[in-house]
Amino acid sequence: MPKFILSIMSQDRVGIVADVAGAIKALRGNLEDMTQTVLRGYFTMILLAEFPDDLDQAAVRDGLARNSALAGLAIDLAPFTDSAAAQPQATPSDDSLYVLTSSGPDRPGIVSTIAELLRAKDINIVDLNTTVHQGAYNVMLLVSIPAGTDVAKLKRSIQVTMGDLGLKAELRHQALFRKTNDI
Repeated sequence: MPKFILSIMSQDRVGIVADVAGAIKALRGNLEDMTQTVLRGYFTMILLAEFPDDLDQAAVRDGLARNSALAGLAIDLAPFTDSAAAQPQATPSDDSLYVLTSSGPDRPGIVSTIAELLRAKDINIVDLNTTVHQGAYNVMLLVSIPAGTDVAKLKRSIQVTMGDLGLKAELRHQALFRKTNDI
């Protein structure tokens, strides 16, 4: 059965998730994975859906375009393959997942600097969220750290790099982060 990655964006309004899920259901599709957020009034979603064999990419695209409930949504569609040929990244284990937080005055280059630092250390960004609040830029990343990494040394390196930008940074194992931030 063909699978497709769909990305959807529009000005936010009530009912977009219901409209998208309903459109996939109308095409006899199965929504497998999804992430969605509203960013400063704009709805954003990326999802993975599987469709019956008789629906190729053009048929799915056409079916979505004809659905009046989706009018005004920017929708992109790409084939998804989970074959070995696609060489997907290995799913990180819970032991390798850490939360990196950083905050300080907003300025250009914060995310770029963090991303370059992590790439240089072969650390994958699994999830990323940023906000600006009252002039402060806040970054929260879920990262997968390779086995054998000296985490204490990594923490110092991150704190120095972020300190050079005038930012505070904290790296904690996700289990510890959850325990200390649980309501």
